[in-house]
Amino acid sequence: MNRQKEIYQQVGVLTAIGIGLLAIVLLTPNGARHTEAFYQAALQTTWSDLLDYSAAWSSIKIILLSISLFLLIESAGTVLSMRKYRSLAILVFFFQIIPCAALFCGGYYLLKSLF
Repeated sequence: MNRQKEIYQQVGVLTAIGIGLLAIVLLTPNGARHTEAFYQAALQTTWSDLLDYSAAWSSIKIILLSISLFLLIESAGTVLSMRKYRSLAILVFFFQIIPCAALFCGGYYLLKSLF
């Protein structure tokens, strides 16, 4: 029983970090030039734009969002597996592919905006 309590405490920490990163992404000002979505500046940058800081900030927000989603999905999957919903937990863990792909895309756009 003590092991379960420790796991739930770790899940709580991961969830708090995930929600904190999500709050940073959603509550900080966008790097977009107008009232566009926060990722538009990163998507619209080209390799010829050297040191495009608004696109770099948008890329960092994409990276933070993907880390946040990864932590929240990990927390949900762990809780489901602890509650003996193994098949649903496997499905939830499978969705971690999406934030991993977003992390690579954010890294690519960060390199693209700085070099």
